[in-house]
Amino acid sequence: MSNLAAARVWVVGHGFLGQALADACRAHGAAVLTIDPVSPADVCGAACHGATLATAYALCEPTLIFCCMATRGGTAVQYRTCYSDTVSALHRQCPGAKVIFCSSISVYGDCGGQLVTEKTTPRATGERACVLLDVEQNVLAHGGVVARLAALYGEQRCELRRRHLAGEPQLPGAPDRLLHYVHVQDAVAALLLISQHPCGVYNVCGDCFTKASAYAALARETGVPISAEVSAASCRGGVNACVSIDKLLALGWVPRPFFS
Repeated sequence: MSNLAAARVWVVGHGFLGQALADACRAHGAAVLTIDPVSPADVCGAACHGATLATAYALCEPTLIFCCMATRGGTAVQYRTCYSDTVSALHRQCPGAKVIFCSSISVYGDCGGQLVTEKTTPRATGERACVLLDVEQNVLAHGGVVARLAALYGEQRCELRRRHLAGEPQLPGAPDRLLHYVHVQDAVAALLLISQHPCGVYNVCGDCFTKASAYAALARETGVPISAEVSAASCRGGVNACVSIDKLLALGWVPRPFFS
């Protein structure tokens, strides 16, 4: 990625995804600056604050900004602060930089398991999903890129497996609800790839499988029986769709199978 080698990159949000992304950008030769209010980063502070961005700008004037902040749950107000306020502040402070915003497939909502693409009108109606959609439009209007990510996992981190081993209730939804996960390194590869392409929306997911098949596989692997309880809805609980990744596949991206 020759363009990335000459880039000055900000990674806003230095958590699970942000750390892996920053490492990958450095490996490609980019100058990288990380910003986070909690996790260790080059600049410690919330990126929605002008003072934080001014400090960062004095250290590195970005040409490319990856926004991978996380609320770790949170209310609609926290979503607006974390996502909307941050992206607006970045556009003010860094008007010449290209912004890549990490959104979520949660915006598609409950589609009854039907196929959805980047052109599908999102059905989610919750306040948090509405905030994400507003931020997506803001990013696209400024010539940026939106990545709608599925839930992340890694070699030493998989929330679905952790919940199962702990005997916690199953994820929300019926047994035939469709799930999507994406390995953190595959998500990083997708973000680097789409950063080299024009403004647009990209789905970043792995393969699609039912909730029942996921728990059956976990029970076979671990020997831990499937919990009879089912959780109430969560921030991703209303998503039930077969999310197409054909747009990314056409660019040469190939995610690893979840059950590999």
